[in-house]
Amino acid sequence: MSELGQDSTENRELLGKIKWLMLLRLLFATFLLVATVVVQARAYPTFFNTSLLSLYILTGVIYFLTLCYALLLKRIRKHILFAYVQILLDVLFVTAMIYVTGGIESIFSFMYILTIINAAIMLYRRGGLLIASASSICYGSLLDLQYFNIVHPFYTRATGLMTYSIGYYFYTLLMNIAAFYVVALLSSYLAEELRRSSVKLKAKQYDLDQLELLHRNIVQSISTGLITLNDRLKITYLNPAAQVICGSGYDELEGRYIGDIFPKIVPYLSISVARGGDIERTQRQKGIDIDFERQDGTMLYLGFSQSILRDPGGDDMGLILIFQDLTEFRLMQEQVRRMDRLAVAGELAAGIAHEIKNPLASLSGSIQMLRDEVEFGPMQQRLMDITMREAERLNALVNEFLLFSRPEKTVDQSVEVNQVIMDTLEMLKNSPELSRPIRIEKNLTDNLWVHIDAQRLQQVIWNLVLNAVQEMTNSGRLTIATAVRTNRSGGEVEQEVAEISIADTGPGILLENQGKVFDPFFTTKDQGTGLGLTIVHRIVEDYGGKIFLESDGRSGTIFTLHFPLAEESPKE
Repeated sequence: MSELGQDSTENRELLGKIKWLMLLRLLFATFLLVATVVVQARAYPTFFNTSLLSLYILTGVIYFLTLCYALLLKRIRKHILFAYVQILLDVLFVTAMIYVTGGIESIFSFMYILTIINAAIMLYRRGGLLIASASSICYGSLLDLQYFNIVHPFYTRATGLMTYSIGYYFYTLLMNIAAFYVVALLSSYLAEELRRSSVKLKAKQYDLDQLELLHRNIVQSISTGLITLNDRLKITYLNPAAQVICGSGYDELEGRYIGDIFPKIVPYLSISVARGGDIERTQRQKGIDIDFERQDGTMLYLGFSQSILRDPGGDDMGLILIFQDLTEFRLMQEQVRRMDRLAVAGELAAGIAHEIKNPLASLSGSIQMLRDEVEFGPMQQRLMDITMREAERLNALVNEFLLFSRPEKTVDQSVEVNQVIMDTLEMLKNSPELSRPIRIEKNLTDNLWVHIDAQRLQQVIWNLVLNAVQEMTNSGRLTIATAVRTNRSGGEVEQEVAEISIADTGPGILLENQGKVFDPFFTTKDQGTGLGLTIVHRIVEDYGGKIFLESDGRSGTIFTLHFPLAEESPKE
């Protein structure tokens, strides 16, 4: 804390103490007034003409001074000087009160001590010792004047002046002065200790507030969900990340049973159960992975970990659940498993290709020679056609195996995407697949370049377009679009990419099959090899691109390709 801030705090504290002093002074004046009235009415009505009138006057002076203090309080800037003035006037008031109530015989000498305590509390040691000195001077002066018969206090017996010796005066004065200084030292010591303790307490409170603020910011800012449960597995707290993952607000989830939100996690939770004084814990599972469907229908894959929540005494009071959305991580795992399967299939394909390629070529050549040199009947000719067609189909399958297992070394160059698409569609016009009434729509962005071999990009587009056309059995619409998109991750711009989307109006891909369409040998077609989309996926991955599938499983499928943008190829 800065010195300016500390001074401001001390001034506020002193101002508060001054207000309390004024209030106590008013209470004392009121008590003195009531006591004087009672004494006048019941005990000593004949004293009204002597000291009781002086007490009325002193009470009125206290009210008047307090009113003046209240009016000046907001205008005074030097609060320490203002406090000294008030307390010194209190010393004079106590001296006057002792004078009118008997001087050395007065019972009100203890009021000096109250004034000294007030000074020590407000002004600490310096103020306490100064007021103790002022009290000693005033009280000693009053006793000296009384001893030498210069003043005649009220309530003093007529023979009292001759009764007390100088030794008694000296003893009374010495005891009171000693008491004044002892009280000043003790009360100022306690006041300073209280002030130091208060400063330390405020510093600790400040550190505690900062720590609590840091803890709150950490818990509320982390992207990991955090939920605390009581011993009945009801939610007592959840951070904003947990609310986002659950898709519900704090008010909707607080106090609810965790099984209502995550029913699959309840069997894995462990809560301490007291049995005959012994605490028994079930076997805890640290990592818990479950599927979770939000209220909006979104399916997520969540990873949980749990720990026991304990109170300051060390007793179990609930659980802490920490969880993350692992949906993207799970997709990455599936992609890695797919790549592993692709690697195994590639090795298998290479072996099959070596074993089949050459005998198949010999077999096809021999059948072709037989068909050309020998005349067959209609039945034999039909069988020969079936044999040749199946041989060609087997040869195409072997070629796909070779392409899948050992891709040819491609030319590294920049390619204009729209030109490749137009060439591919031109080839498609001569394909028997377009014998059905299929409308082709194009929405292309000009001057879109990517870094890829033209033949490989054409192969990717051909396979996707052919797959889309085959899905539309009777008629339909094929839409090809290109655009420039911006990939974002965590709210930060990563890079601009070229987007190619191919959409059809076919029956769509079932949800349970969407995770398998890029796996080798998976196909739903009677004559398919299951390698077309697998080869597409491999080519896209080899050139640093990404492929996405979107289908509701009922109508239509959209394949979207993302490739890094490239500069325009220099003109030759």
